[in-house]
Amino acid sequence: MKLYLRGQVWWVTHWDGKKQTRKSTGCTDKSQAEAVAFSILAPMLAAGDDRKIDAVAESIKKSKAVDRAANASGLRIADCWRLHPHTGRNGRELKQSSIDAAQMCWRLFVEFCAERGLVTVADVTASTADEFLKSQTPRMRVVCYLYCRAMFARLGGKQPFISKPSASTPVHREPLTREQISALLARVDALATAKPVHADAPEFATFTRFLLYTGMRLGDAATMRVVQVDYEAGTIERIMAKTTRPVRFPLHPDIINRLPREGNFLFPSMAAQYQRDKIVISRRFSRAMKSCSIKGDAHQYCAHALRTTFASICAENGIPLAVIQSWLGHNCPSVTRIYARIEDMRAKRAALAKFPTLG
Repeated sequence: MKLYLRGQVWWVTHWDGKKQTRKSTGCTDKSQAEAVAFSILAPMLAAGDDRKIDAVAESIKKSKAVDRAANASGLRIADCWRLHPHTGRNGRELKQSSIDAAQMCWRLFVEFCAERGLVTVADVTASTADEFLKSQTPRMRVVCYLYCRAMFARLGGKQPFISKPSASTPVHREPLTREQISALLARVDALATAKPVHADAPEFATFTRFLLYTGMRLGDAATMRVVQVDYEAGTIERIMAKTTRPVRFPLHPDIINRLPREGNFLFPSMAAQYQRDKIVISRRFSRAMKSCSIKGDAHQYCAHALRTTFASICAENGIPLAVIQSWLGHNCPSVTRIYARIEDMRAKRAALAKFPTLG
């Protein structure tokens, strides 16, 4: 055994005849370093090769865990994503949509901690994690729990995300009525012409119509590019981010005449906002709906309600389920039925046809 200095810290080196081991004692005082060095090398002096190997492996494992925990405790929460980006099990690369979701959840957690003056990983406790999850919507609680827990597992420090929240009850997004659609469009049009006009208010009004006429998900619509529109044929074509299914369908004349024919994105401001913070646009739709008295249960009316509205209008006008499924880019018809409620509506219409006229 031999001690030597690296900077101001004492290190120990040991040669067992076959392999040389070097390890930091973490001490600047030589007498303390000697005691730590003996504890580090004690397993190597154990009798018997099997015991020696097992003891050394256990010692290294514990020391690595201690080192990881010590390093994680002093890490700034805001720096965690840059230093430990989200990956799947065994470091496998995930789909971009999953990475985006993980980054969004971590950003929400970073903002939550910043508002409460929490700077480092050591500042985060189990109560902090529970309070953060309670501040989210029922659905987001489970998502944030999974991604934030995975982040702390990679950091190697103490795991604050202990209690998994219960699964949320699915939000029933009722489609808008014709009166509600008219009220919403009148509201976004008024914002587009109000003085002073917000820079992207006219674009937001067109974007609202685009969602109603296409039934696309918010992210797919916000990131649509001009080159994905065939203006002569009056169609659009793209791959859905969530399902990776390619879709191609015609555009309604009322919307195609409103779309730009130059540039990169169809909706530049929406694309920039979505890529920066996708929740901002969704909240913008919620505020617009509330301002024209479209209210319901929590999170019932949002941008996704326009997708439900599109599917329901198609179903009411007799468009086959297979066509709606292809249009929306769903992988199975059972998901489309949730949106369009075709069987339920048809059954009710059949029942009403048999209902007598009450005099």
